[in-house]
Amino acid sequence: MKKNRLLVVVLIVAFSTITTAGYAQIRLGLRGEVGLNKATFSKDAIKVENLNSFKIGPTVEVMLPIMDLGFEASLLYNNNKMEIRDDGSAWQKVEETNHYIDIPVNLKYKFGLILPVKIYAAAGPYARIHIGGDEDFKKISDDIKAKSFEAGINLGLGLELFKRLAVGVNYGLPLTDNYSANKPEWTDAFNNKDGLWSLQATVYL
Repeated sequence: MKKNRLLVVVLIVAFSTITTAGYAQIRLGLRGEVGLNKATFSKDAIKVENLNSFKIGPTVEVMLPIMDLGFEASLLYNNNKMEIRDDGSAWQKVEETNHYIDIPVNLKYKFGLILPVKIYAAAGPYARIHIGGDEDFKKISDDIKAKSFEAGINLGLGLELFKRLAVGVNYGLPLTDNYSANKPEWTDAFNNKDGLWSLQATVYL
């Protein structure tokens, strides 16, 4: 009797999984993102200015058509540039580029306007893995190192056109430090927790 009940449960779970996968809308796409910030972070004599980023990579979207609810996950190469200034020392300006892999996973909800336009809202966590850079920091100090792992939260809003193109704005809120530094003034300048705005576009295949 127990074996029969277990078999029934397994069959129900398997059938539910197959049914959900069959009805879910799965799409692949290419996503690009450009930072909009011209931020200035300052502490004492140091200033971090013109923080910009460019991201690109594949994305997958899985939606339940009845609810217009699903999730989207991406694997993005992130080219992150910043300009560092100090008018009171031998160096005045250093331009630093760091390279990351960003992995955002967002819960996504769509609601229709006039066809073929839909509004979407997305929110979820992201992880960021440092894969290169830091060379120019040696001109300033050996104490500054980019963190190998970062995390935060994304909030996004945008429009989907003709089921092929999605454009919108994204607000990323860091939850961890970006850099490690032994001097407090360096730590405060580099690890500003202000959110970053970006403009993103995704083309679905």
